[in-house]
Amino acid sequence: MNNRRRFQNVFYKLNLHRVLYPLWLFFLFNVFTLKQLTIDETENEVKELDIVKHIEHQSSASFQESEKVKTILMWNPWYGDFGFTLDDDSSFSHMGCKVTNCVLSKNKTKVIPEQADAIVFLYTNLCELPKIHGRQGFQRFVLLTDDPPMCYPRNYFERDNHFGSFFNWTISYRENADITWKRGWIEKLLDQPLKIRHSFPQIGMRDNWKKKKLVGWYVARCGSKSKREGYINELREYVEVDSYGPCGTKSCPETNGTPTAAILPCLDMLAENYKFVLAFERFICDDFVTKRFFDLLSRDTVPIVFGGADYKRIAPPYSFIDALSFNPKELADHLLKLEKDEKHYFRHFWWKDVYKVIYTK
Repeated sequence: MNNRRRFQNVFYKLNLHRVLYPLWLFFLFNVFTLKQLTIDETENEVKELDIVKHIEHQSSASFQESEKVKTILMWNPWYGDFGFTLDDDSSFSHMGCKVTNCVLSKNKTKVIPEQADAIVFLYTNLCELPKIHGRQGFQRFVLLTDDPPMCYPRNYFERDNHFGSFFNWTISYRENADITWKRGWIEKLLDQPLKIRHSFPQIGMRDNWKKKKLVGWYVARCGSKSKREGYINELREYVEVDSYGPCGTKSCPETNGTPTAAILPCLDMLAENYKFVLAFERFICDDFVTKRFFDLLSRDTVPIVFGGADYKRIAPPYSFIDALSFNPKELADHLLKLEKDEKHYFRHFWWKDVYKVIYTK
């Protein structure tokens, strides 16, 4: 009997160990797993913190780089300063530019060519590729021109083989330039009450209808590649065309100031006295349109254009008359018809209280 109890006790202890041992192993496994998870989470948090710090560092570096003052050097003689005060780091801000951390300079002593962020080369005065030693990878060399290629006789001869690869960017009147240099553009005004939109044109148009003269023209340069003189001479066979300016037969009002400033009173006089004013370009080239078109468009007269730009894309419908859509006889007949038809003449001014003209000074 004693042996039997002893055997039962041993058997019970063995069964107890069989139960407790797996439980103990299970407990140790959970403790190890929990510890490992805690370590992994801590490492992940550290990694995430490092990533955040790295991103913040990169963002801070990018912000500092974007806020760094960029120096722009005008390499060769330039007729004007775009209205900016040279060597003034607040000039871009004063001009209302979206980007203000730039300085424009012509002084190669203040802005070392090898250190300038960008160097702008005016093609008009660029007879050969400049010799700049130590060109840096961050620098951008920019070719600038506001005249058509046919202005420069050397364009008909072979250029330096490295001419194209020398420049990073281009600035010109062409739409496919890296930076398009526009002499003016049209912006739509904020919506106005319908009553105001219809009343404004009628006030100005009554004065327009009192104009007694038909066609005027301000011409500053004699001769042209576009042969505009031939078109105008034939137009004169059917209607009177009065010409003003250095190459005209009539005189503009006398004014003081620069030659450019003296043009504006003459354009004012033309708009006040003539129902139509010619805006004939000296060159017929893709995208080429001068400031004169926008000068006239902003006044209460109808510009008659003669050029290679897509005027329908850059100006409101009926805001101008395209001479190249007519021969001189047809244009004369069209103008004489508008002179007698108040309704159709006024149609050319419908846009005046819907859009505004922005142009360079």
